[in-house]
Amino acid sequence: MKRRNFIKFTTISAILFSTNISIAKNIPNKTLLVLDEVLNIIFPKTSTMPSAKEFKALEYLIKNISHKTFDNEDKTLILDGTKDFIGSFPEFLTLKENEKKELIFEIIKNSAYAKSWVSKITYYGIEAMFSDPIYSGNFNQIAWKSINHAVGIPQPLKTYGQKI
Repeated sequence: MKRRNFIKFTTISAILFSTNISIAKNIPNKTLLVLDEVLNIIFPKTSTMPSAKEFKALEYLIKNISHKTFDNEDKTLILDGTKDFIGSFPEFLTLKENEKKELIFEIIKNSAYAKSWVSKITYYGIEAMFSDPIYSGNFNQIAWKSINHAVGIPQPLKTYGQKI
């Protein structure tokens, strides 16, 4: 295992072991690594916007995909799509960054299924970027700060309609 993949693997493992999310513990590590890489290709760091890693897109996705209110069709598309992607491109994690990006853009041009998979990951990445940090994305309001967003008041105190 390359050093970079080892570091990613241990980081993702730490996320799983520090959470009480049961479905997250059932998601294979390779699936998490691929999702993390794809999110970072879709949401790279720019001069004005944070990267998916910085706003914690993977943590947001895993926490929310594990919630009982998460759309089952979306969960199936994300998890099965990632499994299918790994099966079709087992070398993905060993590719260079520009090769990964080229592969992603190539598959969405040639496959409606791949396009819907990447589209769904993008949708939840945008949610992670701009949601209230209580939902595990937008870490330290990093995305809000990058666009000078005025935080709405009141902010939620608990997630998903839980009683206060």
